[in-house]
Amino acid sequence: MVRSRSVIALLLLAALGAQASGGQGGLSAHASVDSTSYLVGDWITVKVDLHYPKGATVRGVLADSVGGFLILSGAPLVATSETTGTTSFVIAKYDSGDATFPPVDFAATIPGDTALRTVSTNPIALTVRTVAVDTSLDIRDLKPPLAIPMSLAEILMWVGGVLLALALMYGAYRYWKARKARKALAQDAYTAPARPAHVIALEQLALLKEKRLWQQGRIKEYYSEATEIFRRYLENRYSMAAMEETTDEILSGLRKLRFPEAMLDAAERILQRADLVKFAKFEPALVDHEELLRVIYDFVDRTKIVHMSAPVHPGAKEPVDAGA
Repeated sequence: MVRSRSVIALLLLAALGAQASGGQGGLSAHASVDSTSYLVGDWITVKVDLHYPKGATVRGVLADSVGGFLILSGAPLVATSETTGTTSFVIAKYDSGDATFPPVDFAATIPGDTALRTVSTNPIALTVRTVAVDTSLDIRDLKPPLAIPMSLAEILMWVGGVLLALALMYGAYRYWKARKARKALAQDAYTAPARPAHVIALEQLALLKEKRLWQQGRIKEYYSEATEIFRRYLENRYSMAAMEETTDEILSGLRKLRFPEAMLDAAERILQRADLVKFAKFEPALVDHEELLRVIYDFVDRTKIVHMSAPVHPGAKEPVDAGA
């Protein structure tokens, strides 16, 4: 009696197993994986072994995602015999924890039979884990930065840039040397004018006024001639290489001669306004044109040598007479 009961139990278990595997008329499917533990985002290959009636056509019914798993790709069914075949698909899960990949349906049709038969794979229990973090270590990249070797074009570009910078530096040095040499030559070759510097300047300013250049719209020419008269006056009066120097160099030279701040401000206003007109296309107001000559007149008048029994070399070191 006991033996009969055991046989009956085995038959019931077999029947339940066939039903669980979705067997239907010789149709069954079994899914398997290489491991039950994966990292978050790992690609998991699910292999499916199929048994089906001879001549049946089997196809999988896959969605983009199922049970929290993404279906990344699928492979076609490969027949291993007239009644068996295998296929696979790749899944991934981006949440950690225990998870179950649910059954996947397959459908089969048999020639001469209009009924659509389906079968489902078995569920698969999986554990999806994260990378273990050692909190005692500093935070760092998983991999070091990737070093990208420089191409020949990039190397040539860098070399060209360095050579260009060196060429510009050499050109600037040569220009500075030449400018310094011109200034020294101008100072060495300086010859004091036969008449006082202020007499020459006042005559030239009077001639410039008679030309009426700015009234004719020749603004740049007017400012160029006015500042040239002013620079020549400084050169004749104080033996400065003012015709070769920049505005900053002239102002620095005047400071060394202990010029009062009011006189320095006047000289700076004359030179900088002319620089703006000549090099920055600045357009002063009409009142500025008239003021230019007035400021130069005043500067010359306040710095002229009042008493001269004989021509005095402009380089004579005398205090600036700013109150005359």
